[in-house]
Amino acid sequence: MIILVGESGSGKTTILNELEKRGYKKATNHTTRNKRPGEEENSEYIFVSKDEFNTMWDEGKLLQRAEFNNEYYGISVDSIRDDVACIQIVDSIAEVRKKAKELGLDDKRIISFYISVPAEERTKRMLLRGDSLEGIQKRLEIDNEKFKNVKDVVDYVVENNVLEDAVNEIIKLDKEN
Repeated sequence: MIILVGESGSGKTTILNELEKRGYKKATNHTTRNKRPGEEENSEYIFVSKDEFNTMWDEGKLLQRAEFNNEYYGISVDSIRDDVACIQIVDSIAEVRKKAKELGLDDKRIISFYISVPAEERTKRMLLRGDSLEGIQKRLEIDNEKFKNVKDVVDYVVENNVLEDAVNEIIKLDKEN
């Protein structure tokens, strides 16, 4: 299982889509946030209410639970397989590994990647996808705090300056493990 983490606008979803084109399956992520323009249900996320999310958590249907920007994110327990890739929030990586162990799965097969992109480039990307300047500033501030120790948590750091290079590096490192 590949876990991608990175600040807003780092290209996590774009990389996830490229991995899918190369044979990886997308894990099922649930979120309470609103859909962005162009997003489709069941593509990157399954959009649920906070009550639905809490019920899923209480019933043990989610592998982890994270909160970002007052919204919940979680991956379904059914999503852990070797050929699966997903996007997670950095502080949930240890939780995913712990839950996998509890389920009797090999947590060493879970490989995490921090997708590194300079703040200026991330800002451009967020503007292109339609985020407001105010929203971007808030996300950058949150990201600065959330990601200050990311390199201590992930297995690998991958620069996403050239998409093809980043995807190839992730696949290479996944196959080596």
